[in-house]
Amino acid sequence: MKLATRYIVREHVGPLLFALTALTSLLMLQYVARQLANLAGKGLPWSAIGKFFVLSLPFTVAMTMPMAVLVATLFTFGRMAAEHEITAFKASGVRVRILMLPVLSCALLLSIAMVAFNDQVLPRANHELRILQGDIAKTKPTLALRDQAMNAITDQFFLRIARSNASTNKMYDVVIYDLTKGPERKTIYADSGVFSLTPNGQDLLLQLFDGYSQEFVRGDPKRLQRSFFIDQTVKVRGITRGFESTSNDDFRSDREMTVCEMHRRYRADAMEFRRLRQEYIMYASRLVAPGTKTLRAPRDRPASEGLAQFYCVTLPSLFLPKRAKAQAIVPLDTVPRLTVPTDSTRQDTVAALPPVPPPAVTIPAPPVVDSVSMNRGAMNAAESQLLVSREALDSLTVEIHKKFALSFACFVFVLFGPPIALRFPRGGVGVTIGVSIGVFGLYYICLMGGEALADKGLVPASIAMWIANAMFTFAGVLLLWRVESTTDTSRGGGLRDWWADRGARRALAAQIQRERAATRNGHEPTPVAGA
Repeated sequence: MKLATRYIVREHVGPLLFALTALTSLLMLQYVARQLANLAGKGLPWSAIGKFFVLSLPFTVAMTMPMAVLVATLFTFGRMAAEHEITAFKASGVRVRILMLPVLSCALLLSIAMVAFNDQVLPRANHELRILQGDIAKTKPTLALRDQAMNAITDQFFLRIARSNASTNKMYDVVIYDLTKGPERKTIYADSGVFSLTPNGQDLLLQLFDGYSQEFVRGDPKRLQRSFFIDQTVKVRGITRGFESTSNDDFRSDREMTVCEMHRRYRADAMEFRRLRQEYIMYASRLVAPGTKTLRAPRDRPASEGLAQFYCVTLPSLFLPKRAKAQAIVPLDTVPRLTVPTDSTRQDTVAALPPVPPPAVTIPAPPVVDSVSMNRGAMNAAESQLLVSREALDSLTVEIHKKFALSFACFVFVLFGPPIALRFPRGGVGVTIGVSIGVFGLYYICLMGGEALADKGLVPASIAMWIANAMFTFAGVLLLWRVESTTDTSRGGGLRDWWADRGARRALAAQIQRERAATRNGHEPTPVAGA
């Protein structure tokens, strides 16, 4: 049996590596095609472009690994069934589920490795990739002006020229739209001009001749001021900038944090959520009609996320040595001392003294406030803050469960793939690719749909993110039971044979129904063809 185990595992290694390489390459090409406009024409160094591709790999591998596992199991078990190896194993007393045990064990180890990959490698790569994309977006290449077009020098400075001379940098019929001052928009018209860069190579100088500028007067948007000039210089700062790497960026989104980091943030946000919820309930209860026994409030969230609590707290405590916590030592000087009077005569004398009346203080009457409006305003403010806090909590919960659900999809697809391959043993590569695309497409739709429902708070993340795994696990177990209940696992062929068999079975069932109907009516039944 050890030889069979090594043989089955070895047969999966080649298809797995090939499928992972091919699928990762295809997704990377698609991603690069979408990002090509942001990379081309900016004069980026090769190191930045290579770093961009390397940092994009972890996310792609996290998506393609489950699909590669499905392709490998479909191809391997389909080939073994087509060459009657499964039949030989079954004739020797080895059932299909026994053959799947080594593959399931390896898939479980791969799922655990993917959990560590998605938890440690992927967030750091996403963080570095976001910083790199921000640096690339800030990079501005050398200025190039186009004739008869609106040239966006900056986001709030636009230049239009009728024609230009590249050798002398001279412009003709110049129009400038300056929106840097917000509502005080400024438009400059000039007959001609010359553009040049400052010695630092980052600022643009526009020397304009024979024109005028018009702008709105400050504080009065109905008045327009026009000024004429013979020679005027306009300076635009920061229009060119080389690539500069950002070294200090501590902000991290939920996709850039590990599970334990998200768990710590979740616990802090859960305390704030509960406080806002209690505040909302308090103000809402003051606005309901007297005698109302029920009050509708947002669904409560637990103080800690269960899966993250197990992964970050419970699991490490089982394997790591426990740390002893030293008790706090309080200095004697800081301990308050109680002073007990010993002179009873002095106590009685003090007690016999008449109390000193407090000084008379006139308290002004409180202003009249509409309590209903105040409570309603406070309730609406608490509700809006509660919505923001709830979205943050649900986003963290979804991301935590998504890391684990996508990792254990490798194990689920190993359980689902072999029964499909054994049902169509002579389907070939077409069935392998078609079933893989269909299965993973359906799985991805269920995963994204569950994520959308969980983000809106309609379904708990523990259900929404695991429903796809549960569905495919149930389907895999059911298909495996049906394969085990047959006498020959190589009975099937391709999709065409399955469709022809299905048509024959339906025709036979219809003929049997007609015979039964004829028997009930007293007529002679028609013999079944082939009976």
